[in-house]
Amino acid sequence: MNDVMLEEAKLWFDEPPVNPPPPPPAVDEDSSSDDEVDPVAWSKYNRQVSESGGFDVDLFFQPFGGIVPSGCSDYSLLFGKVGLHCYNLEKGTNLQFKQVTKVNTQICSILTFYITLEATDPVHDDSLVTFQTCVTDTVLKHQARLRAFTTTCRIKPQVPGTGELGSIWYPDDDVDACYKVDLPNWLQDDALSGEDKLQFYEVKDMELKDNQWLYLYAEFALFSHSGDDLSAYMPFEMKKVVVQTKEDMKLKSGNAVFYLSFKPRGGPECRGVVRRTTDGKPGHMCLEARCWIDK
Repeated sequence: MNDVMLEEAKLWFDEPPVNPPPPPPAVDEDSSSDDEVDPVAWSKYNRQVSESGGFDVDLFFQPFGGIVPSGCSDYSLLFGKVGLHCYNLEKGTNLQFKQVTKVNTQICSILTFYITLEATDPVHDDSLVTFQTCVTDTVLKHQARLRAFTTTCRIKPQVPGTGELGSIWYPDDDVDACYKVDLPNWLQDDALSGEDKLQFYEVKDMELKDNQWLYLYAEFALFSHSGDDLSAYMPFEMKKVVVQTKEDMKLKSGNAVFYLSFKPRGGPECRGVVRRTTDGKPGHMCLEARCWIDK
């Protein structure tokens, strides 16, 4: 029965990705005045934004451009995992995603998600950790079908108004010029033996166990094609992973391109390209992805 359901799933049809819901209409400025603004609500809203960094706001005060409470979507669920991965990569930790508990969204020309989630820490008997990350679903370019960048990745502070808040950054401006070009179509046949072979590294099977985030990259790539919840198609079977980078850290390089060949449960083989870039500042990481399904 499960196989039949998987075969009937719309994931494998050539449909465009599902976009996030459109923003609500902007308020007509001509129909409002300063007298209509509730000063108490406005003060409370600003205090909540300031103290929590946007994560604990319970007022639907500004319909456009403000931070408002929202439900968890497939996008914010995936982006929560991305923010946690950024933190693990920077801190050398191995926090494991459990569930999203709260999402606030800032709706402008792009969507920014303020995501609170629960994670477990295997180093401390799988104790629960409350984690917060701010992730922006940014404008598509470079032939990518999904682009997102993080600005805040942190353990939730115990005292409101404390803790690290990420700074604003623009991935298009703050990375090496070689990462501002279109994503490659796919890995060239002679990549591992050609004149640029030192830039490429094929990941060994034993390394997959210690770098489970590579499966997240496969999920990110496939999500760029479908825009849907992929839990029914997990776990993926990883066929091959090749990393392209000019840095010495290989898998842990801040700037790298990942070529992933994988097979979702019950589905055909897929090929995904994911590019990771950073500007070297805490909490900053950008992922760009595209995917092909080999029917």
